Amino acid sequence: MKVAYLFASTQSTMQEYDKLQSISDDNTQITVRALSQSQGRGRDKHSWYSPTGGLWFTFALSHPAVVESFALYAGHCLHRLLSDLYNLPHLKVKWTNDVYYMDKKLAGVLCRHSLQKQRYTIGLGLNTNNTFANSEHEFNAISLSDILGFEVANPHLMSLYIDIVNDYKEELFTPASYLGYCREHLYGIGKEVQIEQGKNIQTGILKGIDEQGFLLIDDGEIKTISHGSIRIINP
Repeated sequence: MKVAYLFASTQSTMQEYDKLQSISDDNTQITVRALSQSQGRGRDKHSWYSPTGGLWFTFALSHPAVVESFALYAGHCLHRLLSDLYNLPHLKVKWTNDVYYMDKKLAGVLCRHSLQKQRYTIGLGLNTNNTFANSEHEFNAISLSDILGFEVANPHLMSLYIDIVNDYKEELFTPASYLGYCREHLYGIGKEVQIEQGKNIQTGILKGIDEQGFLLIDDGEIKTISHGSIRIINP
């Protein structure tokens, strides 16, 4: 059974998803969407600005095992969808869990796996019809309506994204296919980047991603980066 919830406002769609799933049958496929979030979350406990107009939702995908590059899989699905719908040549997948347009953040994905329930919970934040004018969050962000010049239908876009995540899920058993796609559309390739790993910072030229989805940088030798936040030094 499929059940879709829509909240006018909530702290986090992922929090609401967890609450609703805990009192639901495990076979129930739940989707939670909110018109706005007050405590939207990104990776590494970063906050996510989630005002009215944007697309904020959480759902789940059944998968038995942890996949190191799952966030890239989810990002590649969004890139495919938006590219097919709107033909956006400057759209890029930013390691590990963002989608960028030019040098501005368009979307972020938060993914979490449960071995017990054998599924991934996926939270997507996509700037669609929200605006950043006169906002402290204006820096380094953009919305689809800014790019396209018209508003998009959030419920339809949500449905299409859930469909494409399910349509390509067999690739999770052979990640080379979607990792190849990510390499082709990788944000920052060939540029000098800074990787923040807590107090540790590494700098080098972004060379690509390996077969596990780890980042490759060159600082005189090729280094493999398994985690961290990436920033291009000179966009």
